[in-house]
Amino acid sequence: RALSVEALLLAGLALAGWPFLVAYLAQAAVAIYLLEFVNYLQHHGLRRGDDERPNATHAWESRHRLSRWTLMELPLHPSHHLKASTPYQRLEVRDEAPQLPLGYYGMFWVALIPPLFGRLLRKQAKIAGLPA
Repeated sequence: RALSVEALLLAGLALAGWPFLVAYLAQAAVAIYLLEFVNYLQHHGLRRGDDERPNATHAWESRHRLSRWTLMELPLHPSHHLKASTPYQRLEVRDEAPQLPLGYYGMFWVALIPPLFGRLLRKQAKIAGLPA
């Protein structure tokens, strides 16, 4: 499988030249940025001790339907913390999980303003009874 991906990359480079390589590297950079951004969104401000097992209070949850439906239950991330091998179709809401005040699409824009994002999540952590 890895060889076929490598063959496709080489074919793209052979057919389109350097513009293909630049486009490929640009999309890879965007993909890595989005992955890390979502990780930031899911865990910002929540603490876990060195010897503490992962639980539902270590990740933010969002029950907003649009985010859940279009992101294949990604906003139910605390459920993943309890059992990482659970298929996305079986992830469940967790009452003990801290809740994001907006769906992922709304939080994406708020997270671009770190002081506002931090203040909002500290408020939500207090509501959930977690250290802020």
